[in-house]
Amino acid sequence: MASERVQRQVERLLDEAEEAVTRTDWALARDRAQNVLAFDPDNSDALTYIAAADRAAGTVNPPTEATVSAPSPSAPTAPLPAFFKDGRYMVKEFLGEGARKRVYLVHDTLLDRDVAFALIKTEGLDDTGRQRILREAQTMSRLGDHPNIVQLYDLGDEQGNPYMVMPVMASGDVESLLKQEDDRRLEISRTLAIASDVCRGLAHAHASGALHRDVKPSNVWLSSDGTARIGDFGLAVMTDQSHLTSDDVMVGTVSYMPPEQAMGSAVDERSDLYSFGAMLYEMVTGKQPFLGDDPVGIISQHINTPPVSPAWHNALCPRPLDALILRLLAKDPAQRPGSASDVLAALTDVDLRAVEERTQEEARSLDSLAGGVFVGRQREMAVLKSALDDSISGRGRLVMLAGEPGIGKTTAAAELTTYAGLRGAEVLWGRCYEERGMPPYWPWVQAIRSYVSDKTPDELREDMGAGAADIADLVAEVKEKLPDLIPAPALDNPDSERFRLFDSITSFLANAGKRRPLTVVLDDLHWADGPSLQLLQFVSKEFERARLMVLGTYRDIELSRRHPLAETLGELTRSPSGGFQRVLLRGMTLQDVGEFIDRSSGMAPPTGLPEVVHAQTEGNALFVTEVVRLLVQERELSQELDISWSESERTWDVRIPEGVHEVIGRRLNQLSEHCNSVIAVAAVLGREFEATHCWLSA
Repeated sequence: MASERVQRQVERLLDEAEEAVTRTDWALARDRAQNVLAFDPDNSDALTYIAAADRAAGTVNPPTEATVSAPSPSAPTAPLPAFFKDGRYMVKEFLGEGARKRVYLVHDTLLDRDVAFALIKTEGLDDTGRQRILREAQTMSRLGDHPNIVQLYDLGDEQGNPYMVMPVMASGDVESLLKQEDDRRLEISRTLAIASDVCRGLAHAHASGALHRDVKPSNVWLSSDGTARIGDFGLAVMTDQSHLTSDDVMVGTVSYMPPEQAMGSAVDERSDLYSFGAMLYEMVTGKQPFLGDDPVGIISQHINTPPVSPAWHNALCPRPLDALILRLLAKDPAQRPGSASDVLAALTDVDLRAVEERTQEEARSLDSLAGGVFVGRQREMAVLKSALDDSISGRGRLVMLAGEPGIGKTTAAAELTTYAGLRGAEVLWGRCYEERGMPPYWPWVQAIRSYVSDKTPDELREDMGAGAADIADLVAEVKEKLPDLIPAPALDNPDSERFRLFDSITSFLANAGKRRPLTVVLDDLHWADGPSLQLLQFVSKEFERARLMVLGTYRDIELSRRHPLAETLGELTRSPSGGFQRVLLRGMTLQDVGEFIDRSSGMAPPTGLPEVVHAQTEGNALFVTEVVRLLVQERELSQELDISWSESERTWDVRIPEGVHEVIGRRLNQLSEHCNSVIAVAAVLGREFEATHCWLSA
């Protein structure tokens, strides 16, 4: 009998496989199904998905997501039953099958109507799964008969299998509707109608105290008259109940998952609105807001990357709708609309006649284009993730990520921290700066400060122990949280004081890791002060049994033999602890560059462009990013251009600048004189400043 944790893992992998099948992403479906077979070699669902992937080379109809869809050409593997519930529900057709349900079109002989009969599979269904089914039924029942929510007609048990009876949604789901379109997007008028229905359904659910937590196209169903209804409340949480998911299990579909839900933070009505915004984005553009090679990569973009304007993908998207979608996809819930009713009002105000051509000024607002997109680097990320996994298991690790300026070190570190967060680790960032005058231990101060900010006084006392007073001398926020702290006695020898401080910080990190694994990122260590590097060496010697990973990034070209960091690296290499590792980050490959252009711009790169960009940038991530932005800004790369790419190939090489400075310079030339004056003032003020100071000075 598999453990409860393995059962949850299998269930999650099957969900991801099913989601991949609905997107006809056969490679991902096969990968997830094979992972399931590693746990359960005879799992019938996984074998079905692999068989479907094998057939995908020809013409194949993916399995219908099991809920209340219209008839499907799929056939059940078992003989079609004649009836359910002692003859009340006479089976007419098999509708479809998913990871959790088999759905049949049946005739209710008692009420003389056709309905959808969803028979829940019990294989691998633990108590939590059964509770979730019951909760879905309770949620749907509590929401009552609303025109924009799938109604629950009946709930019961059929020979040990739970079942639910619901209306037949004759037009299928929105996911199927999108697949019927060549460009996978809907007319704006149809989009607004469906979106308005979904908002009405969400407003009713939220007013009843229910959060859906998995709003997506395949969970929105269409009746014969085109009315949209929200279904599948299997992940829903009534706000007056505690949720049933375990701390280490992620719920929801990653392509539509709000950042706060991905990070395990509290969710509310605005979280459903984010998922709805991602769905609305897809209906308007034919593309999901974020794409990636794996769930972690997609989640990382939800957390860190602003979406490209929908109007970039679809010039017919009205400005108010474009702005509304971007508000719905705000990372901070406070920046999103406050309620589904507010969104409905905004949708009502969209004027379909007011579609205007985007101007050059609007094109400049596409600065999110190419930003935060992460491609390639599979080998390097595998090393980093392995080190992170070791640290979570209690084998502390120190990894130094090296590379030239702009190669993508900080982006790779951010990608790892997303993975760390999903693995349950707490992430602390500290950054070094080139400017002189930074206080000693500055990156460590930033990291500890972020830890202190959300901890209670009792937690800090427990984590810092007797060393709290020493740490408080370095991080003032500790003293603010612990005002009754007795200062540490002064020592005559500075070396002894430094040792005591180092020991206090090291003990604190080890203790904090017992509460929750820690991942500390120290960025740009080539600018680090000497004391910070000495502390790093000290901490690394105590890694052996700590649930702690320290990731440092630095520019290898900045290091001479006598550079302080070079000396530190030498000492770490000679250290017998064995927890230290260096990873060299190289430029993107030609394939990576092509994928970057595709993913960041949302369009396949013209023939010859990836080769030219790769040759002139040598795969430097910053350079590639700026080049793509520049091509968009100068309208050389545009969804709306109706030109022959074969003709434009001859000019790609002369349109690519020769250096990053020229790229940025040409982008600055697109700005007004006043904007350039503001930027000049900002450059003088430094890294941190009040924006109003710049405008006033300029």
